Amino acid sequence: MKCSLFKNEDYKVSEWTGGFMKELAVFPRTSKYIDRDFIWRLSSDNVTKEEASFSKLPDYDRVIMVLEGEAVLSYEGQRVARLAELEQDRFDGDWKTISFGEITDYNLIVRKGEEGYLDLIFPKSEYEICCSTEKSEKMNSTHALYCRDGYFVVSVDDESYMVKQGEQFVIEGEPQETIQYGIMGEGTIVRAQIFYGDAEDIGPQIIPREKATFDDFKLCIYLSNVQFRWAKYIVKSLRRTWFDEELSKAIKKIERFYITTLIFLIGIASIIALFAKGILDAGMSACIIAIWVAVDCLLISPAVYMAFMPKPIRKHIKDIENLTSYEQRVYKEELAANPELEKIMKKYKNSGKNLGKDE
Repeated sequence: MKCSLFKNEDYKVSEWTGGFMKELAVFPRTSKYIDRDFIWRLSSDNVTKEEASFSKLPDYDRVIMVLEGEAVLSYEGQRVARLAELEQDRFDGDWKTISFGEITDYNLIVRKGEEGYLDLIFPKSEYEICCSTEKSEKMNSTHALYCRDGYFVVSVDDESYMVKQGEQFVIEGEPQETIQYGIMGEGTIVRAQIFYGDAEDIGPQIIPREKATFDDFKLCIYLSNVQFRWAKYIVKSLRRTWFDEELSKAIKKIERFYITTLIFLIGIASIIALFAKGILDAGMSACIIAIWVAVDCLLISPAVYMAFMPKPIRKHIKDIENLTSYEQRVYKEELAANPELEKIMKKYKNSGKNLGKDE
């Protein structure tokens, strides 16, 4: 089992229309709430307004528990729930939800098709063995223990961890592993029991960052020199490989601002300027241009790529025959997309809006 302790300095704090939100834990850990690419997410909201609207999350189910205060949750067209302190409610993330009451809550969000539950544990002065109270056929499970008040000590695989008020402890089991642990202490623990399928089928593969190597630089030489429109028809290796989302995003960041192209053109323009001033003759200019092209292709452009690429780069370049289910879906979406057409449609999306209308 893998254990992680998250403290106040580890939380991501952000502001929303109803107050402030602390992201306590998210899986996969590289996920971003704004991208909606997580499998599950735990947060604590400090709702400072008497009336607040929740963001719609159509791909997720939600469970909210009130930690402090009282609230009324109105799900337009569905129902209304009144929650006192330490009471919870489960609802569809796609529902239009309005909260009434200033509260602090604990919020579990799980992707639809996965399972998540909240309950309470009141630790005692002696260790008690805890395990899942919910049954699931999902391959993976996680238990997340949040110290609402007081403190607790949790023992997992002969290791003990002290968890203080406001801290989040997460236990991730191996596939098909039964999670079990001992707890002692005093106060109130909010426990999330989360069950989900194969993470590779649901989201992107998490690749830990490593120090840059010469192999990374060699791959940057390759990557920086295959970023042209007809590359797949000329470079055979591109037909058999796929760049994952993290690598593609880094490449797009460079190409969007034409960084390497601008550097190359500045060099060429400088040589032409020297030729125009008579400092260089035609033969010398041609020779220097050839050297500049080689230096740019083998050193300068790769160096720019090296600064932006996720390392190790090789792990982000996948054989299309060995993609996970999730990667296959993304790959097919990319093949079906037409970026040029999308640009044109975006440019002219307002054209003709007023046709047929009197001025």
